[in-house]
Amino acid sequence: MTRQKIPEIQPEVPGLVTVERVPSLDDIAGRAWDDVADPRDLFQSRAWLRALEQSGEAPVTYLIARQPGHPRILGALPLYDSLPSRGDFLYWPELHFQDLLHAAGPPGGRLGLLAGSRAGFSTRLIVDRTLPTTTRTAVLHALRDAACAVAVERGLPYTFFLFLDASSWRDLAPVVGDGDHHRLASVAQTELELPGGGFEDYLATLPRNTRTSVRREVGLFARTCATETVPLREAIATVAPMIVNVRAKHGMAYGVDAVTRRLAQYSAALGDAAATALLCRVRGRVVGAGVLCRWHDRLYVTDFGRLDDDAPDPFVYFNAAIYEPVRHAYAMGLSSVVTGAGAELGKARRGSAVLPLTHLAWAAAGDRPARRIDTAPAEQRRKHWSELRGAHPRYFHSAWDELL
Repeated sequence: MTRQKIPEIQPEVPGLVTVERVPSLDDIAGRAWDDVADPRDLFQSRAWLRALEQSGEAPVTYLIARQPGHPRILGALPLYDSLPSRGDFLYWPELHFQDLLHAAGPPGGRLGLLAGSRAGFSTRLIVDRTLPTTTRTAVLHALRDAACAVAVERGLPYTFFLFLDASSWRDLAPVVGDGDHHRLASVAQTELELPGGGFEDYLATLPRNTRTSVRREVGLFARTCATETVPLREAIATVAPMIVNVRAKHGMAYGVDAVTRRLAQYSAALGDAAATALLCRVRGRVVGAGVLCRWHDRLYVTDFGRLDDDAPDPFVYFNAAIYEPVRHAYAMGLSSVVTGAGAELGKARRGSAVLPLTHLAWAAAGDRPARRIDTAPAEQRRKHWSELRGAHPRYFHSAWDELL
């Protein structure tokens, strides 16, 4: 069978970009979505987005950028409602941009739409990476303008990108205008590249003192805890309250229902083989758990939960969030473990790279808010990362220069 040739685009004419609104991925024909989405990013995949649609969590609309007359997608942007009643702290922009909320005073306490990803700790842009820089910038301009138009139609003052990684921020930098956006330092992402073929190869990359500490933590855990990996769907009722407990200790107002819905989406999108729960038992009782999601050659540690009691802690956190996932990933022949946000310095000492993330709020009407916002929260975050990087420079990549 002869494969149909896709007409070539004309990158030398970057202004010819149109954006259409599409209600469902089912309305995007053939491989067009798969050709532009990052194949290594779970949250851009058809599997994930279809799970959201089936569970009622679908985007308000998908924005699709093309050149007129060409079927090839140049860029895409899912737009989501983010309602305060959801109880999901991390993906509620109003809790990251509280000063904007006070300044703008929008109806119903809602600031805007969430652009890009509803889950995970990064919004990686869905844009054709083969495009020249000028064309890619034109595509992002068109998507940004279309997103702002949707927000204005819905009576909302902002469009938000949360947890942008460094490459996404570099792509968006030429698009931002003077005074039409607000940028805040966020939490950091941590990722661990796996060397060699087994756990001992991972240990060999660590400094001697750290290697000794890790062996002690692994040994104490093994003497006290038994682990079991089960399909996530079988453990949601056990794991969700434990995750809520951990988040509450860090001041995050999660609800069990919100976490249960999210875990159910992971399970539906990935299936039993790739969405699993690592259960840590002491004398038969589950005292801690990690949620592990495999996508292509990466293993995501998306959540950690534990009981709220005075039981001794045989290093359950680092075993459930790092050491056992590393063993799991080696056994499956994967290349890296995404160890997630939180406890960044502890994860860095155990080999993870600390990667900067940032939040971006775009004024939908393209102008400044009516009142000047207080920048104290942003400065506090910047000071935190600056001090941490100054104390431990070897754990922080030069990409942090762009954020700090």
